[in-house]
Amino acid sequence: MLLAAAALWLIDRAALAVAWLAPLAGLLSAVTFVAVPLLVLRSGVRRGLPALADPLGIDRAPLWRGLAQGVLVSLVVLPLFALALDVLQVRVLHHRRLGVAALESAGIAFQGRGASAADHIVLLDDRRGLAVENHMRLAVLVQPACSEQPLCAPRTLPPGGRLLLAPIAARDLQVRDARGQPLPDGAVMAAATGEALDNPIHAAPGLGWLLPWLFSQLIVVALPEEMFFRGYVLGRLRACFPVRRRLLGVPFGWPHILSAALFALIHLVLVPAPQRLLVFFPGLLFAWLAERSRGVFAPAAHHALANVCQTALLLLYAP
Repeated sequence: MLLAAAALWLIDRAALAVAWLAPLAGLLSAVTFVAVPLLVLRSGVRRGLPALADPLGIDRAPLWRGLAQGVLVSLVVLPLFALALDVLQVRVLHHRRLGVAALESAGIAFQGRGASAADHIVLLDDRRGLAVENHMRLAVLVQPACSEQPLCAPRTLPPGGRLLLAPIAARDLQVRDARGQPLPDGAVMAAATGEALDNPIHAAPGLGWLLPWLFSQLIVVALPEEMFFRGYVLGRLRACFPVRRRLLGVPFGWPHILSAALFALIHLVLVPAPQRLLVFFPGLLFAWLAERSRGVFAPAAHHALANVCQTALLLLYAP
């Protein structure tokens, strides 16, 4: 667990320091969650410890049956989550329902990286918002149009720097030089196509990113995390702590609770905010579902759908 946490922290620091590593951070994190258990187990076998038959929880149940179970659980749980989120947003936080999805990211047009980013300002979608990378030799000023909002203050971006714009700031923006003068025509480009963008930039809202993101959430986020926490960690904990109680017909006890706690704690590595610990509660459901389905595919499917559902629902509210 500590080895995985240290690796994730190093990946995050490297992605912040080196612009070209940023798009690879998610993939490197996924590899970490799979590689660390295998390396630890290989080291243990060398020291004479017994090998585990299925250390990542991927051989005990068929893939499609697990995915189907995860989808079925999502059909029950996620509507209840949507209702609770609406109460929180409207009644507690006093946010407005927008009725249509706001801009979370720039969508499919800004995904990927251009063939040649030299001497350009590059825009790309990293799923948390719109990323602006400065590949020019001079500092630039990024000015969102919504200047009256706290998240829309102008930001200076040095050469080689990378800036992540909040969704509200990414809708309309202009990139100028450090003196506030317009950049030359063609200086701003979309990462995916390499095409020049108009400046000011209007990133049209849309949900074209949703299906590709669901796939990436399943493959790059949910499945590797479930292989680590509900495959390796839960399997190790079950070997140490016998489970004598059942929950809804499924063995459930301290190993499942501890795996959910460790799952919550690792979320503090990249963003040390107390609210991140709330993932302990879905972690309990993931652990129960792993036990119920006898593998990690069911919790991975529900994990990915829950992540996408939360993101899409949050687009429907504004302060």
